[in-house]
Amino acid sequence: MGKRFGDIVRDLRLETGVGLRELARRINTSAGYLSDVENGRAAPPSEKVIVDMSRALKVDKQTLLAAARKIDPELSQYVAQQPQVADFLRTAKDRGYGEDDWVRLSQLAEIAKLGKGKGRK
Repeated sequence: MGKRFGDIVRDLRLETGVGLRELARRINTSAGYLSDVENGRAAPPSEKVIVDMSRALKVDKQTLLAAARKIDPELSQYVAQQPQVADFLRTAKDRGYGEDDWVRLSQLAEIAKLGKGKGRK
């Protein structure tokens, strides 16, 4: 079993030398609440607060979002704006896509030069 979200936050906070009260101030929450999160007495906060935490601790937001089992708000917004994305994900879920399938799909997207990113016109 992996570390709990609160343990990861505490470890990152200590590694970066940020005190509990300082982190609470940076993310506009109370030190008591943050202590409860770190000690597993409170569930992980909202996605927005987690993104704020990642900025304050200077870590990739995906690290904390994954630890909390939450989805990046940017991705949620993208799915909401593109209904076919939700349809595709539903199909992937129904068909039981696994890690190898996602790797192959990513490779196929690169080969087909899908999207507008990374030097594409």
